[in-house]
Amino acid sequence: MACKKNIMNYKVEGNGEPLLFIHGLSDSLLYWELLASNLKDNYQIIRVDLRGHGESELGSDEISVDLYVDDLIGLLNELNVDKVNLIGFSLGGAIALDFAIRHPEMVCSLVVMSSFAKADDYLTQILNQFKSRLNNGFKDFYDFILPKVLCPDVIEENREELEFLREISSKNANVEAFIKAVDAGLAFDVEDKLSQITVPTLILSGKYDEIIPPYIQKGMQEKIKGSKMIIFDNARHNLLVGKNNEEILNILKNFYKKRKDE
Repeated sequence: MACKKNIMNYKVEGNGEPLLFIHGLSDSLLYWELLASNLKDNYQIIRVDLRGHGESELGSDEISVDLYVDDLIGLLNELNVDKVNLIGFSLGGAIALDFAIRHPEMVCSLVVMSSFAKADDYLTQILNQFKSRLNNGFKDFYDFILPKVLCPDVIEENREELEFLREISSKNANVEAFIKAVDAGLAFDVEDKLSQITVPTLILSGKYDEIIPPYIQKGMQEKIKGSKMIIFDNARHNLLVGKNNEEILNILKNFYKKRKDE
């Protein structure tokens, strides 16, 4: 089932325990295509386009991480979903953390990929660079972020496809929405509330992530009691590359199985 209602575009597939996937800055629900296609036989997969991303409208509300969470709560209410397993990448991970802190009664588990609980001095500098590039247009932003997201060998092996993606994305990109999303990230800070998270939590990080380095994510892991962290030795910010896709799929399956068994 795919639907666009009340600003948010979303897609629901499969049956079983709900998994809610939340993408990152400038992405869309398509980011999760491979994981969704491999999990939908055993789970209800809910994917969304955040405001101003993909096919979702930006609207006129002031953009914040809290607002993104409110949008998700509204959608889950429409779908009559009471509890979900959250999976968030980058900005989506921050949204997932905020969701788990503000609505713990609705969360079964939490998977956070390449994400943050607060924009420290380093991340603030990076996000401000994103804004500067976005102000120059999406293509400038894309060229700046690409080597920070993917390792050089991945870029070289997929250069033609990445160039095509650059051209297509630039035609549909809502730069205003992306800048507002960056501002939401800059204002986000739940670092002192991470200890409130009590559900099973898994943090996935790329060893060579230049946007949100592992030390930031390790700091989160230390504050969330019982959480586990896995660092991928062959990745930067985007973990869903090559053989990592299969590894992450297996990690998720084992994570959910263990949670059920407990």
